[in-house]
Amino acid sequence: MTGSAMIRTRIYNNEILILVKMKVIYNIYAIFCGLILIASCSSCQKEASDEFNSYYNNPLNDTVWATNLKPTDAVNTMTTELVNALETVKIDLAANEVTCRPGGNDSLRIIFKKGIFTTLENGVVTPVKPEGTADVEVLRIRRSADLIRCIRPCKIGNDLTILGGGLFIRVTKDGKELSIKSGATYEIILAETDANAPNTTMKRMFGTESSPAPSYNVTDANFSWRADADISNIPIYTETINGIQRESYHFIINRLRWISAARIATSNTNPTKSRVSVYFPPNFTNKTTNVYAVVTGQKTVARFDFDYNSRSFLTDLIPNGTKFRIVSISKIGNDFYIIWISGWNTCLFCR
Repeated sequence: MTGSAMIRTRIYNNEILILVKMKVIYNIYAIFCGLILIASCSSCQKEASDEFNSYYNNPLNDTVWATNLKPTDAVNTMTTELVNALETVKIDLAANEVTCRPGGNDSLRIIFKKGIFTTLENGVVTPVKPEGTADVEVLRIRRSADLIRCIRPCKIGNDLTILGGGLFIRVTKDGKELSIKSGATYEIILAETDANAPNTTMKRMFGTESSPAPSYNVTDANFSWRADADISNIPIYTETINGIQRESYHFIINRLRWISAARIATSNTNPTKSRVSVYFPPNFTNKTTNVYAVVTGQKTVARFDFDYNSRSFLTDLIPNGTKFRIVSISKIGNDFYIIWISGWNTCLFCR
């Protein structure tokens, strides 16, 4: 990408725009809403100072970028502290059909039929006997903040997606993770956040993961979303609850783990995009900092890559004309730092 399509939006944070320092984070969304201090960016053309003040015996002194990140780097381990705990529901494997409600309400229902589970060990698939109980463990993905917490951004190939709703779902018995047997399906009835009407153009999407698949609260460098082979729109489930009509997404699928209702963010098959680059003070390195663009008015999150040579973070995924916020989360030592910059629009930087 060159010329006007390679516009670099230089955002300098040497004057600390927003800095929130926390010892423990229990809920990043609550922090986004309640604890972030917002200051204005007076000029995005102002050059950053080269002066660097060191801190005695402090991890903030580390200004070295890595050419290759390690699983133990803070940028990869922070999700373990940020992501919510799984909601767990027990199901009776001997029942002909069982409906579980993680969270205890009808906004999410998962319906399993008898005899659909298998285990996979050493390449051997074994049917699970329909007896005893199993644990259904679920993480809801409701908002953009959830995508940031678990580092599962909205991307298929070089396109951003809009999330309708999603979840991580795992079924275990006696400590072993179960799968759905070939030819079998189960159902998910998933309501949109805040009772929003579901979008009728959403598709089924699944997460592709490393092998063996890591825990839900571990960064997976190989994770990506992919569309289901069935490219039809997700059906809408309509029901009346306490006299009020409600519509939900209705999945009939044969996969567990990462599942979402989503669609490509733009109907244009080849949108013009600009490069957005973000520069930080030298002690915010690629080993400690994750950077995201959060699109305004929809659940779309782009995670920035890092560029070692320029010591910057960048993305080429944002179509021109998109309004977005930049959110970064850094973990340096035992402290977290959040930066939130609002009001950017790629049109402002296009010729």
